[in-house]
Amino acid sequence: MHFAVRHQSADDMRARLLVALAAGFAIVLGSPYTGQVRGAIQASLPDQYRLVVGGLVVGAVAVAIGVALLRIRDHRAQRYGAIAAAVAGGAIYAALTSTGNADVDVVERFHFVEYGVLTWLFYRVWRARADVTALLFPALAAVIVGTVDEGFQWLVPARVGELHDVLLNGAAIACGLVFSVGLDGATAVTAFPNRHGRRALAWFLSAAILTLALFVYAVHLGHEVRDVDGWFLSRYSADDLRKASRDRMTQWRSDPPRVLRRVSIEDHYLAEGLWHIQRRNEVKGFDAWKENLILEKYFAPVLEVPTYATPSGAKWPPEQRQAMAAAVGNDARPFISTANPYPIYLWNTAAFWGVVSALVAFVVGILGPGR
Repeated sequence: MHFAVRHQSADDMRARLLVALAAGFAIVLGSPYTGQVRGAIQASLPDQYRLVVGGLVVGAVAVAIGVALLRIRDHRAQRYGAIAAAVAGGAIYAALTSTGNADVDVVERFHFVEYGVLTWLFYRVWRARADVTALLFPALAAVIVGTVDEGFQWLVPARVGELHDVLLNGAAIACGLVFSVGLDGATAVTAFPNRHGRRALAWFLSAAILTLALFVYAVHLGHEVRDVDGWFLSRYSADDLRKASRDRMTQWRSDPPRVLRRVSIEDHYLAEGLWHIQRRNEVKGFDAWKENLILEKYFAPVLEVPTYATPSGAKWPPEQRQAMAAAVGNDARPFISTANPYPIYLWNTAAFWGVVSALVAFVVGILGPGR
């Protein structure tokens, strides 16, 4: 593929890079507030919420297509085809990720467009490069921002970040990149980079791998906690959970977490306890009894102390607990909790980082040499 691309000065490149980085920082640092903004819109316009957010999405896509139709003057068949492929990819993404909840789905569509625009901003920085890095650099930059964004959301109370969302960001980045090629043209993107380009690509790709690895390590690596009452997956070991239970009980007696502070670091011990409370309240009979035993043994402070998520506490009254114990009786079936809302992997930490290190070494070894 080869389209005519105007010369880009170093000053233009720096200016465009600053704009793209500013957009990336805005996306990441806005994580604590986006939920509040959506909540405020939904509270103020409960009947028009989906219309407002959906209108922004449709309007952004319509403007992008309109600009593309006005700007494309050469290689029209190829560039229009790229625009059509990107729009079709977005439509397929929307169909495959639909949850049936319109309020959730419209936010996902907004998120998709957001990362498509971010990819275009990064594409403008490197589009004049005369090799495949014109595509790879903006894609890797957007992937790094998306991974950091999901990691930041994982740190913020009442937000969720997981690997699944990082992969969904990848779909938006891919569509955004294809749209960008159609909108602004491209150089000979099939050409292999020169020595300096290979070195830059090696470090860029290594940074993306390490960012993703750090995210998986922080969010998805954990432990299997198993005892006579059943077993469950946690980011903490059984000993860590017992210690956290003692520490939180002491701390929360004088300073319970009654207020949700969005600009703060989430207490993931509290978050895990809330997983089990939610699951206990969703199921019945034997499963509810076993979830409650897990809570009593490992998450007693979350169960007993009122928090911003459980203003009246979550401990069963004595009569309810006695009735449930009598109903379950001597049922000794094995119990496996499914309370964790996202995957927790039982990978060996040393082996995990060994594989990551080997992958980075391979990338640097293949692309980095100056020969």
